[in-house]
Amino acid sequence: MYRSIVSQCLKSLFIIFLLSFVVSFVATGTFQNAFGAEEFPTREIRLILPLNPGGSIDVGSRLFAAKVEKILGVPFVVVNNSAGAGAAAILSVKEGKPDGYMLLGVPTTSFFILKPMMIPEVTYRHTDFTPICRIFGTPAALLSRPDAPWKNIKELIEYIKAHPGTVRATGGPAGGFLNTLLHQFKTEAGVDIAIVPTGGGASQSTALMGGHVELCMDPLTATVSFVRAGRIRILASEIKVKEFPAVRTFAEEGLPRVGLKELQGIYGPKGLPMAIVTKLAKAFEEASNDPSLQKQLEEFIIPPQYEGSDEMSKATESQLVSVYNSLKKAGLIK
Repeated sequence: MYRSIVSQCLKSLFIIFLLSFVVSFVATGTFQNAFGAEEFPTREIRLILPLNPGGSIDVGSRLFAAKVEKILGVPFVVVNNSAGAGAAAILSVKEGKPDGYMLLGVPTTSFFILKPMMIPEVTYRHTDFTPICRIFGTPAALLSRPDAPWKNIKELIEYIKAHPGTVRATGGPAGGFLNTLLHQFKTEAGVDIAIVPTGGGASQSTALMGGHVELCMDPLTATVSFVRAGRIRILASEIKVKEFPAVRTFAEEGLPRVGLKELQGIYGPKGLPMAIVTKLAKAFEEASNDPSLQKQLEEFIIPPQYEGSDEMSKATESQLVSVYNSLKKAGLIK
């Protein structure tokens, strides 16, 4: 009789413990995460870009999206939202549900490094998101007109030193990625050039071809058609470009500190389950290794540069330090 009562009590305690564990498992989201990740994805995924359509980031993202859609077997839709200088798009993902169905595609240097450093009002940081992967770069180049009195970086520097203050250059809005690259060039080359802010987009190459400036810093994707047509000359680029083998990099020109490595990152809201992160990262990695996609990206001079979540996080932390030091040296921040 006594043993029966003890046995019954132990069984009751075990049931209570088991029920408590299940309730805790469900309440913390572990249950949903485990099984939701296994089923993911079952419906449309949206990739939000904090930029207008048509630029190099938009083009590269859409090419990737088409491949990832086939790999995952669900619609993968790119949505542009540049409201509030991109803040609306970024905050919508930051505040979104961490289920993998709304992602952020963002140029990490511009939005997660430069803007928070240079604009105190920016309320987001890269640590507010779950990093998934980086997928491609948008290499920038220093450009001039073919009729300029220089044909390469060495001749340009010699000309500027002989005519200080007479050469104007633009790289889009002040504090932006391209504008900062120009300041890097000015500092590292030790030259006196007037940096003229413009509105971004195609405005810098338009200003160059219209004779309003003598130099511009621009992504090669945006200007390659003008280069091919002989209307613009590439003086130096952040990376080697297969199509233009004679073009030297800034490092090859003796300016290794000119470069910001703008890469397109894919992020989810904070708290995105690791199983979903892994599934998405593998899909993007498979897409980046697809020869047909590589050929499409090469046409637009958008080199695929895949980095997984951990590698991406380490690279971002490292770049925060190097960009801060670069901006401080250029006198752009205190």
